[in-house]
Amino acid sequence: MTNIIIPKDDVSGSATDANVPEFIEFIVKDMPHHQVPMRGGLKWLDLQCMKRFDKAFSDCTSPQQMELVDEIAWPEKAKPGMEQGVSFFNLMRNLTATGFYTSQIGIKDLGYAGNKPNQWDGVPQDVLDFYGMKYDERTLAESVKFDA
Repeated sequence: MTNIIIPKDDVSGSATDANVPEFIEFIVKDMPHHQVPMRGGLKWLDLQCMKRFDKAFSDCTSPQQMELVDEIAWPEKAKPGMEQGVSFFNLMRNLTATGFYTSQIGIKDLGYAGNKPNQWDGVPQDVLDFYGMKYDERTLAESVKFDA
């Protein structure tokens, strides 16, 4: 399911490559309020697949899995009776995105460089002029200096 939500592409790996299933397992163990919705959702998914395809979700073909996912991934388009599946998919999507984008692969995918030192060359001159302010020589020497 996590790889359906975040598949591998040309830019980065899949949710599984980012260890998202392990993240979800940790979160569900650490936050017990997720346990019943997760177990119930997984059971719901398997029951739906058993009714339609005579096999569990994990044993279904990719097109079969996508058929069911398409019915629950878009809450506003879901048919009546699919509410439990929609709720489960929302939980899975949220946990998958959280796990992926807090992993090394996900952070790289975002292009997040983190905090990097830079040079501050002070308040822009037009702002200083507007307020009738200027730096004194001591402030310029100690605070507003930079290397070329």
